Amino acid sequence: METKQKTKFKQTEIGMIPEDWDLGKFRVILSRNIRHGIYKAKEYADPHGVRLLKMGDVNSKVRISDQKMERVFASENEIKRFKAFTGNLIFARTSMMTGGLGNCSIIMEHSDPIIFDGNLLCVDIDTKVADPEFYLYYFKSKRGQNEIAKMTTGTQSRNIPGSKLMEVNIPLLSKQEQSQIASVLSCLDSKMELNQQMYKTLEVIGQTIFKHWFVDFEFPNEDGKPYKSSGGEMVYNEEFGKKIPNKWRIGRLREFIDLDRGLSYKGAFLSDEGIPMINLGTIAPTAGFIPEGLKYYVGEYKEKQLVKAGDVVIANTDITQRREVLGSPAIVPPYLESEKALFTHHIFAVRNKSQLPNSFIFHLLQLKEYKDRVKGFATGTTVLALPKDAVLDFDFIVPDAESLKKFNAIYSLLFSKSNLCHIQNRNLSNIRDSLLPKLMSGKIGVPVSVN
Repeated sequence: METKQKTKFKQTEIGMIPEDWDLGKFRVILSRNIRHGIYKAKEYADPHGVRLLKMGDVNSKVRISDQKMERVFASENEIKRFKAFTGNLIFARTSMMTGGLGNCSIIMEHSDPIIFDGNLLCVDIDTKVADPEFYLYYFKSKRGQNEIAKMTTGTQSRNIPGSKLMEVNIPLLSKQEQSQIASVLSCLDSKMELNQQMYKTLEVIGQTIFKHWFVDFEFPNEDGKPYKSSGGEMVYNEEFGKKIPNKWRIGRLREFIDLDRGLSYKGAFLSDEGIPMINLGTIAPTAGFIPEGLKYYVGEYKEKQLVKAGDVVIANTDITQRREVLGSPAIVPPYLESEKALFTHHIFAVRNKSQLPNSFIFHLLQLKEYKDRVKGFATGTTVLALPKDAVLDFDFIVPDAESLKKFNAIYSLLFSKSNLCHIQNRNLSNIRDSLLPKLMSGKIGVPVSVN
């Protein structure tokens, strides 16, 4: 293999491309016309039915394979007409926001059949002449997105018809070169997906240990054996109506923490730089931190509206009626590259005034008993709000100090490993995003086979 650097370029409708590339319409590399999806009403929901790929799946996942999806009843004829195949490109056909329109994913190998929703378009690439992954990355690039934007219709709700998508300008080059370019980018994406799986696994491990120790009472005893099943002394607690480990007690969260509400910010002070600001978009449903939701702020703020890495934050607002985010906790990660971060008025910051580790509090606020309490205290119609007392007056079983110390030590190791995965993904993402436009324009050469 050797690197073949492009030296001669020509101007085209999509910009400068190498002289040995051509410009054509998307339709020239398709094996059939673009397919529109199927609309299924709520009454067709069926846990034993076929998987239905929807807009949310495409917006959250670039590679579609065997992940969990909504399932619906579909006839054999519907499955035949609307089935997605390995190598198909899936496009978001409609969006209220220009940014989501034309968002593209690819169907990978999968064992469970997939049909696609009516808000999506399915594109069958002729794999004899084109590599689907190359064109996935083309449509992820600014050039590809610009070409899609030219074909959109509508004002408030924008959409791109299949007939228009077929006429989008694309670069035409040898399939071999397409595959080599796609390989460079997919290697980076594959590593990022492995890291994502890793920190999800680490989260599950943390949750499993917490439940085993503090719900099932199987924390290690003095001999390192599971406490309850090894005959550890259990004492009946009338308040909870069940037995709990000896020397453990019932406590109320307000004994251990206070809550601060964050900054009521002005949109005029949002910026691409500034101090990181934790907001509702950074809190995952159920629990966890979403770094992509971060905002940056350059306006004034107070010291009490700041948090640091390791602090627990809680969503006190939910703009949906599903109550998935309301009350959900997250731990402020170290990878924000800032000693401190702001938090908005939609967030509570936990101010720990005890020896109760934040790692314990984070997992405590994921228990079903807490989630049920939050749902019962939610106020409002369109926007749901959570009062402080709903959190502060939550009663729970307080473990002994030694068990808390051991759990915190284990979780700290998991949290550190998870943080490293996030940092590596951020670096890999920056590399990919800097390479993408240069590879799509031919400004960076790729290894080519020499016969």
